[in-house]
Amino acid sequence: MLLVDDTESAADTMSALSGCDRLDVAAVDAPTAAVDAHAESPFDCIVTEFEFDGTGGLDALLRVRELPNPPPVILFTRLDSEETVREAVAAGVADVVDKRPTDAQIAVLAHRISKAVAAARQSTELDELHAWLRVVAEQSLVGLYVIRDGRVAFVNEYLSNLLGYDTDEVVGRPITEFVVEEDRTIVEESLRNRSHGSVESMSYTVRVRDYADELTALEITGQRTTVDGEPVVVGTAMDVTARLESERLLRRSERLTSQIISSLPDMVFISEPTEFDIVYINDQFESVWGRDVSLLYDDPNSFLDLIHVDDRDQLTRAIDEMFVDIRDGAVDDQYEYEFRFVPEGSERIHWATARAVPLLGENGDVTNILGVISDLTERISHERELAQQNARLDAFARVLSHDIRGPLAVAQGRLELARELDDDSHLDHVERAHRRITDVVEDVLSLARDERSVLDATEVSLADAAATGWEMCSSNADHVRCEIGELPVVEADESRTTRLFENLFRNALQHARNGRAGAADRGDEPTDLVIRVGALPSRRGFFVEDNGPGIPASIRDRVFDAGFSTKDGDGNGLGLGIVRQIADSHGWAVRVVDGAAGARFEVLFNPVGEAGAAE
Repeated sequence: MLLVDDTESAADTMSALSGCDRLDVAAVDAPTAAVDAHAESPFDCIVTEFEFDGTGGLDALLRVRELPNPPPVILFTRLDSEETVREAVAAGVADVVDKRPTDAQIAVLAHRISKAVAAARQSTELDELHAWLRVVAEQSLVGLYVIRDGRVAFVNEYLSNLLGYDTDEVVGRPITEFVVEEDRTIVEESLRNRSHGSVESMSYTVRVRDYADELTALEITGQRTTVDGEPVVVGTAMDVTARLESERLLRRSERLTSQIISSLPDMVFISEPTEFDIVYINDQFESVWGRDVSLLYDDPNSFLDLIHVDDRDQLTRAIDEMFVDIRDGAVDDQYEYEFRFVPEGSERIHWATARAVPLLGENGDVTNILGVISDLTERISHERELAQQNARLDAFARVLSHDIRGPLAVAQGRLELARELDDDSHLDHVERAHRRITDVVEDVLSLARDERSVLDATEVSLADAAATGWEMCSSNADHVRCEIGELPVVEADESRTTRLFENLFRNALQHARNGRAGAADRGDEPTDLVIRVGALPSRRGFFVEDNGPGIPASIRDRVFDAGFSTKDGDGNGLGLGIVRQIADSHGWAVRVVDGAAGARFEVLFNPVGEAGAAE
């Protein structure tokens, strides 16, 4: 400390103070010397007289307060009047002590010195803390504010920049001036509740409009406190505009993704990474598989009973192996399985392929399994139909390159003979060759059109249709007899039904001629061909059978293929294909079975659900 005293008692005062604990005392005899001494080496406290002879009074000494880090000044003088105390306090001294030459008064002065120094140091620390807090507030990446009576008492630079104003332009204004009108009620109610103590803290999001009329979304938090006994609200404000926009875009993306997945014809699911536990599945499971989606959430393996019994164990093992790979860290990019299933309430077998893709997180671990199950039934059906069409085209090519070439050669040769010999009898052969070509062309066109769904259905007597078909192919049939029994009247296309009988009869006649030719070559007596037509005894349908050579069991599943013909036959292989086509167009089924003597064809009107009805 520094003692400033020019009186006779100065030496005694300095000696007494030096004897006090924790006091290091220096002395000068004039205020100007005190100012210079402190400027050279700062003191923690200055103790001074009120007036000095010829060197100025207390006002001159208090110029020390203008220096950096000024110390507290204590007036130690005889207090002869209250005016002295008032002047000292007005001048800004830290304390006033009556100057009396007693040990007790020296102890009082020493105590007052300690208190003044402690208070000064605490004030300095608070100033430093306040300075640091202001620096932190100004450098903060979060908006900070203080609201008193609905007006801005403090705002940091970050928040003022968000509002588009300088800090001094924001302080003092009502906070609601910066908030869009639709959100002002939220702010007013929040401030009112906090100021009145209804709630201690709250958080909400509001939109503010800056100087350029741009909207910014702020997430506000606030806390009620008091300053100088008055309630204020202090809090933070964060710019969440980008976050809210990202959340909006994410929600939009999720909606679009959900709509896309829902519109897919395939079944899409997401499961947990280490076990088959469904967390999402689209509605296609219900529409294709015929089972409620909620059942899969409750029991993901409940779909296995819809899997074809021959594929069930293999698919179960494949799924288990995939999860073993994931647990072992040996994950493939994709897992693919093909299997058959039968939808709930159906008897039709469907083909499907399942593709499972492990979804990886940022650290490379599997977070989920994305699965897509595609119903391949229609595709496979189309592929088979295309294969059948290609087979028909191959058959047509064979017919056009072989079956027409023979009759054309016959017709050309007979025409040359007729010209050379002037013999019209050869024209009969030309006519038969042309009829043969016509038959081949009609058969090819009939198969090529594949008119399975276009029917002119009326009530048709099958007996009449069979008789008409026999008339069309029996003009040159020797040693042949056709027996037509009782047949029902059905809803059918009359011309096609007649064609069906005609082709069955032609098939019997063709093979019968080949059989008689073989018998003649062997020197045997040819037998008459008998063709019988009748109703089936045990189910709805009819049969056409003969006593000819029959059809070997080994080729019965192929005789209806377009273009197929036995090696000993000279037909074009299209007739029985047309028979099956006509049957299919009516919803009938046709098959070859063992006959009593020769070939037997059976046509079933309602094949679905009847035993042995497969073609």
